[in-house]
Amino acid sequence: MKPLVSFVVPVLNGERDIARCLLSIRDQRFSPTAYELLIMDNGSTDRTHQIIRNQEFDFKVVPKVPVSTLRNCGVAMAQGEYVAFIDSDMELAPHWLQSALAGFEDQRVVASGCTPDIPNKATWVQQTWSRHRRCRQSTGDPMPVHWLGSSNLIVRRDAFLAVGGFNENLPTAEDVDLCYRLAAHGTILHNPAMEAIHWGEDPDLPTFWRKEVWRGTGNLRGVLSHGFRWDEVPSLGYPLYIIAMGLLFCPALVVDMWQQQILYTPLCLILLVLPALVLALKTARLANSARAIPKLFLLYFIYGLARGYSIVKVGIALLRS
Repeated sequence: MKPLVSFVVPVLNGERDIARCLLSIRDQRFSPTAYELLIMDNGSTDRTHQIIRNQEFDFKVVPKVPVSTLRNCGVAMAQGEYVAFIDSDMELAPHWLQSALAGFEDQRVVASGCTPDIPNKATWVQQTWSRHRRCRQSTGDPMPVHWLGSSNLIVRRDAFLAVGGFNENLPTAEDVDLCYRLAAHGTILHNPAMEAIHWGEDPDLPTFWRKEVWRGTGNLRGVLSHGFRWDEVPSLGYPLYIIAMGLLFCPALVVDMWQQQILYTPLCLILLVLPALVLALKTARLANSARAIPKLFLLYFIYGLARGYSIVKVGIALLRS
């Protein structure tokens, strides 16, 4: 008998979290015969393989390919009516699958997921960015959204195949691109009842910077892939604004030095940080936490700089190619 759900777990050097992830799938309040687990390894060189074997699971090694390719390979092997994409640093609540399938009782729903929580002993960076995400997602009833992250996402397999799966040419933002295409077939549902914990959330500012630079590599390529969408304005427009203000800063400094004044340079600096301040104030108001404003401001500003830097890098690479 074919399973109802196929879990696809991509992993690369995931020795820290993979056991927790696999155990949380095994502990689902669901008949074990109703789902299968497909672990797609990207060529791990740490203890990941040993840990998976110790948990008595099989895995397939597909080395040195993008995570979108790993997931697509998993779907090619999958037999379930639904495919659940779970990152190796996720821990699912025992009722995750039950809650996920409940959302599909509405035949219009083609994909469902939740905004993951953070561990209890989270750093201030993790706590602050979690506040940002949760203030922009429903914490009550399920509601339609434009897109969901692929770290814990379940989709109807026929809809996934109909849109051609993940775009393997996108290094990041492949989940956004997938959801935009899936939306033509039905509803993308944010389902808070699913519940999960993300153990790999960026713990500090250097990691946050590196990850946002990396995530930003898919922004421009994504627009070229699926076309411009107005709901992408915040994630694309803000970095472009940062780039524009950065380009204005040097001429402003030259003019001020030439005219021996202090006018245009501080004005450019104010305009540079203004969006981060506005976003911080808005999120703090939604979270009812004025004390969070400085931390939110810092992360929003770093986010804009990192994403802007990434767009410049990708743009230069595209022009050279």
